[in-house]
Amino acid sequence: MNKILLATDYSPAAQNAAVYALELSRVMNASLELLHAYVIPFAYTDSPVPLLNIDEIQKIAEDSMGTELARLRRLAPELSITSKILPGDITDCLTEIVEEQAPTLIVMGTSSEEPDSMLWGSMAVKALRNLKAPVLVVPDQVHWEPVHKICFAADYDQVSEHTPAAEIRKWVQQMDASLDVIHVDKPEQAVTPPMALVQMLESLQPQYHAIINENIEGGVSEFLQEHAIGWLLVIPRKYGFFENLFHKSRTKQLTRVSNIPVLALHQE
Repeated sequence: MNKILLATDYSPAAQNAAVYALELSRVMNASLELLHAYVIPFAYTDSPVPLLNIDEIQKIAEDSMGTELARLRRLAPELSITSKILPGDITDCLTEIVEEQAPTLIVMGTSSEEPDSMLWGSMAVKALRNLKAPVLVVPDQVHWEPVHKICFAADYDQVSEHTPAAEIRKWVQQMDASLDVIHVDKPEQAVTPPMALVQMLESLQPQYHAIINENIEGGVSEFLQEHAIGWLLVIPRKYGFFENLFHKSRTKQLTRVSNIPVLALHQE
């Protein structure tokens, strides 16, 4: 059975993402598991000691989880909804769970008001980059709507046999959506999709769009808004298109994208 894993800190952004994940669970016929991770604060002296009682931290987390579970079960009594609470960094906990359980999808909510945010938050971008499972980031102003159009932001310079074409096909078909493929390049560059990519995605009959723009994030933002895109699909890499798009210095230019969920798939 499909399984969606929702990372939550019980914030309004996470609660909004939880409702989004509920609706997605219905579409995917999936179970939903909530994961909360907490870091124990320490006073770093010669002998580090926790600043708060560990049992108290666990109790607060359990009470908050109980409240959230009750809310979600009222909204979707027909769904299987479970929970897990772990000590540690949320990304580290997710990494361990991905290795053990291989969830179908990880969902995270983010707030556009997070201080020093990178796009919608440094934690979300860290998850997009590092988790070896599909990750869907849901901005706090987004509410569930059927996903009719998915936009794949492709880096034509990095298409290879490792491009997760099967995963792209799977998600487009799962959502019963159409696919647009965009590539942003400078005016002097000739922008044509590589034949390898065309062959990989042939069964989806995507529309290819060459966007000529000196500003990558500006070109992507304009396309997403003009074409009423439901999800932006990206393949995280250390260099190239993805890093340019999600670099901290470009946050302000990308604010117009903050109302569109991002699905990150990783190379095979």
